[in-house]
Amino acid sequence: MAKTKKIYFALLGFGKLGTGFYRVWQQKRESIKEETGFDLELKYILVKNINLKRKGDFDSSLLTDRFEDIAEDKNLKIAVDAIGGIEPTFSIVKHLMAKKIHLVSANRSMLASKMLELIKLANTQGLYVMPEPSLGGGVPIISALQRDLVANRIQSIIGILSGTSNYIISEMTKNNISLRDVLKYPAIQKMGESISIIDYEGTDAAQKVAILAAAAFGIKVDFLHLHAEGISDITPFDVTSARQFGYEFKLLAIIKNHEDKLEIRVHPTLIPINHPLTLVHGEYNAYFIETDLLGSYMLSGRGVGIEATSSIILRDIVAIADSLWKSARKDHYQISASTKTIMPMEEIHTSSYIRFPCLDKPGVIGEITTIFGYHDINIASAHAQVDPNSSDEIGYVHILVDRALEHDINSALKDVEQLNLLRGKIKYFRIL
Repeated sequence: MAKTKKIYFALLGFGKLGTGFYRVWQQKRESIKEETGFDLELKYILVKNINLKRKGDFDSSLLTDRFEDIAEDKNLKIAVDAIGGIEPTFSIVKHLMAKKIHLVSANRSMLASKMLELIKLANTQGLYVMPEPSLGGGVPIISALQRDLVANRIQSIIGILSGTSNYIISEMTKNNISLRDVLKYPAIQKMGESISIIDYEGTDAAQKVAILAAAAFGIKVDFLHLHAEGISDITPFDVTSARQFGYEFKLLAIIKNHEDKLEIRVHPTLIPINHPLTLVHGEYNAYFIETDLLGSYMLSGRGVGIEATSSIILRDIVAIADSLWKSARKDHYQISASTKTIMPMEEIHTSSYIRFPCLDKPGVIGEITTIFGYHDINIASAHAQVDPNSSDEIGYVHILVDRALEHDINSALKDVEQLNLLRGKIKYFRIL
């Protein structure tokens, strides 16, 4: 084997992800050295409170509460951001990059709003920024887009980006139970760095798709400005109704590449049961990519978990080390700027499933479909169903709509809401 090359790096943050990565690094250090010739030596662990009592077996001499210690170390080449949040992390990272330290980041919040600023700084300093660990799993989607598919024009990326949400939907579908019931599962608490409402209300997936859009298309995206819906409104009856018409629910992040705009959105979506994405269950993520040369291309793997994220972090450290050892960093980072804007949700065309709880009386379907026809919306099929559990003559009208403008559908729904026949909330889900 060739002579071992020492690579020094720092770990920023020592919470759940930081401590989990530390454990994986200890386990894999020797095998990585044998495999690659790089000895990855952790030199600092940046923490907020150095005197805090911490559990577990670790080298306490690595702890520091001064990022200046890291910045001034001439031998240190790489920093791994496992802190989370935008500030003070962004300021710390900028300071380290100004000192010629490369960045591997698992920080979704920061990258989802500051990605292109970091790339510009990286280009100025001749550094690498590796954002893939921030997507929260072990699927190498960004490297696939930038390397394996470099000759392709990416036409669309349809992704299951939240392993937690996918697990919840899978359990709801399999066991015919509510989201509230699934959240009581002990397995939920063990999945990621933490479990919070952002995991199933769409924010988690919106942050990830903003990072993905920046990496794939070079545009500046603030995840707060993206259309994002979560899964909390899905009921067991919704799941049953979807299955009745040949569909299954998934929380999807969708990017479509138009001539002058990008379509980016996150929402629960009905997928035909024969689509490859319906095979992705539990805490797994997947990316279904349409290209001009390869056609359809799909990647799938674990979407949550410390081990999955640590796998990508260690890969990125080795990739930077390999690049630095063999050749200088090229002048411009892979992500190039684009002038494309994000398409407003109202301009998007989509098929959809709509359910109306209403009085069970003659002519109800006709009244609803007449309004949709007035808005030039083509209805693929309409079905009436009596609610056997209701004593108040309540039924449901299920409508499947062909591709239509989101603006027109919203206008039609507002008109239907004015009819004196609704007896509950209209349920509206888009179809892939």
